[in-house]
Amino acid sequence: FWERMKASINPFLYVACIDGLTYRMLDDGAKQYIARKFMEHVTENVMFCRDGNEGDRYYLGPPRFFMAGTGMIVHPVGTTEAIWVKRPADGLIHLMVVPPALPNKCCKIPRPPNAYILYRKDRHRLVKAGRPDIHNNEISQILGRAWNKESADVRLKYKIRADEIKQALLEKHPDYKYRPRRSVDKKRRAA
Repeated sequence: FWERMKASINPFLYVACIDGLTYRMLDDGAKQYIARKFMEHVTENVMFCRDGNEGDRYYLGPPRFFMAGTGMIVHPVGTTEAIWVKRPADGLIHLMVVPPALPNKCCKIPRPPNAYILYRKDRHRLVKAGRPDIHNNEISQILGRAWNKESADVRLKYKIRADEIKQALLEKHPDYKYRPRRSVDKKRRAA
């Protein structure tokens, strides 16, 4: 199932949707495996929760996405299942459940990867598996040299993927514009 699911995952996907029937057919080990793989993709903790609003489906993603905006997670008494619901318009539920405040950073749209970044991502694990003691800087150097020696066909394949990802981002966020960090922020981060 993960291999099929992986094909629909892109760098801008932070919440995956799984059909309810498919979810219920998965055993706990499969769910843990899928969650672990998806956690590697989003680089933060993830959780499953059932859609309590409409449709028979489950979501997998970081908890902050389920509690953003008008959403919230509830745990009905007598069940361990998390359910994602929309907050009532009257706000009465706020007396019982107060979601944690979300940092402003959740609105930052990640920059779309270029062809080399996609190439590096695909091959990073292969290099690391062959030489587990190697550091990321050395892996980047090895893959940079390999990228420079790649055929035009291979480079074109990654260029097309990068363009498709960028186009998907622009369709989802038409006002997106890359805004590099100011030098002050870079210095503060390095300190």
